[in-house]
Amino acid sequence: MSFTKKLQANYETYCNKTSRLSNNFLHYPRTISIETQVKCNAQCSFCPYPTSPRSGQEMSTQLFHKIIDDLSKIPPTHKFSITLARINEPLLDKRLKKFSQLIAQKLPSASQSFWTNGTMLQPGNFEWMSSFPSASLTISLNSIDNKEHKKLMGFGVEKVFNNLDYLHQLIIEKKFSLSVNLSAPFQGIKKTTEIENFCSSRWPLFKLGVRPFFIWTGTSSKGEKEKKEYSSNATQLNHFPCAQWFDLHFLANGYMTKCCIDESGYSTDNYDASKMNALDIYSLSQALRETLPPRENVSGCNNCHHLG
Repeated sequence: MSFTKKLQANYETYCNKTSRLSNNFLHYPRTISIETQVKCNAQCSFCPYPTSPRSGQEMSTQLFHKIIDDLSKIPPTHKFSITLARINEPLLDKRLKKFSQLIAQKLPSASQSFWTNGTMLQPGNFEWMSSFPSASLTISLNSIDNKEHKKLMGFGVEKVFNNLDYLHQLIIEKKFSLSVNLSAPFQGIKKTTEIENFCSSRWPLFKLGVRPFFIWTGTSSKGEKEKKEYSSNATQLNHFPCAQWFDLHFLANGYMTKCCIDESGYSTDNYDASKMNALDIYSLSQALRETLPPRENVSGCNNCHHLG
């Protein structure tokens, strides 16, 4: 099946998949993301980080512990995923390993998902992830062309490629046990097929996933240019509900966001994890999960076509 057909199929089945989420995630989240700091070594043209007024913010260790304590009330039979990433390079936070250990201790039913742009996958900097056998590692690989990679992310591919070679060798030698995914944007059939062929040849043990570009919302909206340039021509989603209503996302300042592509988040005490229990904040959007209205009827969602 071609990439275009795969993406189209995702759109066509999205509504049914979202409707079924109510069976398992009505009261407790499907996915949780916590942005521990707003710091990145990339300048991606499609990401709000370079112009975000929140740049440099850091979630206090005390607040992080509070959020995890709040989430520890999730029943141990409830399976969900958690990631410590948003508009940042997570491996720049030297607390990441300790935070991940706390999650493993307090949230044993959670599967951890590590994300990186690949620049920090240096010897001695990430191998500790293997101590979490149910976790996964995803690397954003937005292009295999050096010039285009610089245009999109602000740096070339050589360092990333070298790091991925090192990671792949670790897997061959059975010194790294996590499943590794490469996440690439859909850029037309020809270019995306070239990426697939290149990655499967150089790193056959990695799994490549393809996604459409999307437009960020919030103070520093980004991605409109890339979405237009690399349009997937997929079905519009205005009349569909959104799976993001089953997720919980916290910014470094403690505020919850509407979804994974909302850069600014809410700004009222009801959505502030430093003042409210994280699960009580999740309950605020329960009406959306119960009724699953079309996006066009929900403020902030009416023009979004993201397959979140």
